[in-house]
Amino acid sequence: MSIILFALFCSTAIAASFPGQHQLQSARAIPNNPGLQFNSDGDLSITVFSDLHFGEPSGEQNDWKSIGVMNSVLDHEEPDLVVLNGDLLSCEFVAPGKYKGLIDQVASPLVSRSLPFAATFGNHDYSETCSTLDITAHMWWDIKGTDGSKLSFTTQSVEGPVEEVGVSNYYIPVYSSSNKDNLAMLLWFFDSKGGHVFQPGKHLDAPIDDLVHDKVISWFQKTSDQFNQQNGRTIPSLAFVHIPVQATRAFQKSGQHSQSNTPGLNEDAIGHQGNCPGFDCYTHSDYAFMKALVETDGLMAVFSGHDHGVDWCMKWANELPTSPSKGNGVNFCFNRHSGFGGYSNWKRGARQIMVEEDKLGKHELETWNRLEDGSISGLVTLNATYGTDRYPKVEKLVSSGE
Repeated sequence: MSIILFALFCSTAIAASFPGQHQLQSARAIPNNPGLQFNSDGDLSITVFSDLHFGEPSGEQNDWKSIGVMNSVLDHEEPDLVVLNGDLLSCEFVAPGKYKGLIDQVASPLVSRSLPFAATFGNHDYSETCSTLDITAHMWWDIKGTDGSKLSFTTQSVEGPVEEVGVSNYYIPVYSSSNKDNLAMLLWFFDSKGGHVFQPGKHLDAPIDDLVHDKVISWFQKTSDQFNQQNGRTIPSLAFVHIPVQATRAFQKSGQHSQSNTPGLNEDAIGHQGNCPGFDCYTHSDYAFMKALVETDGLMAVFSGHDHGVDWCMKWANELPTSPSKGNGVNFCFNRHSGFGGYSNWKRGARQIMVEEDKLGKHELETWNRLEDGSISGLVTLNATYGTDRYPKVEKLVSSGE
């Protein structure tokens, strides 16, 4: 399946240079990102790799195994778009000036297939030695397909210091298969930050909050409203953010997770935005982001990583012991741990998302995890009855690469 690229009709991307940002002098301004179009079959297929964690002390062997997982998944799925949903690197181990080479390795399976991609950054992508701003510029300008085409959609659309607003906050418009001027769907990307401020050689160990900033939330709400007003209707959407919101932990603790209704690995106590030291310590600092998500009409699902032993989806419709306490039916999904960096020994893989244009009106999509051996795990339909429909149990399989 092919994707056709178009110029973005609504300009929001801004120059990547602001007072107070700790960035490399070579970072370049990034122009507006293009959009996508549903293919001629009316489908959009997305592969989500999460928590690849390249650059760990275990060395290149694990990184090559992670590339093997990516190649296997991409050969089976042949997606239209790839999302790198945070923790691309383990930057706390990456020497200054080495992160671009590691990003090139991460992108190599995409480059060889000329596959377009979009990235969010995770807490391990932020460190004293890694500049997410410079990584974004490198992706935009330097990573190209075998045919010379630009592949990255990753950009920066919210002005402010990186240590406050992050970098990977942007959207991709998706147009109808039959009309390149008809906006059919939006893909939102958010930077949940975390980690440490980029300060090479200073060793100041300055932490960054692990949450989506209020300025980003305001941008999201205003931009979403503008799209709806311009089009005279609610635009369906999906969202991607590395660190999940606290509602997912509240759901997990409430006992509502079930292998028959919400199948998937459930092997971690979920770490979420607004975590603080101590078991299940919570600051409520992601309240504004959760509230914005559940108040966004047309938002079908939010996809996160971060927790390597969790890969189920939940529908937030019922009361949860959190604030806000009730969702609007939006789904929250965890991605399968993709890389051999980072903890856990579960079989690696990647979340797959299949959106059919003619089902957007029902806010319905299919999703599953494609595992490293080519098998499918946890295939579900996110529809009005998800959470009550019954599905096969997901097996706890250990990776063959361990």
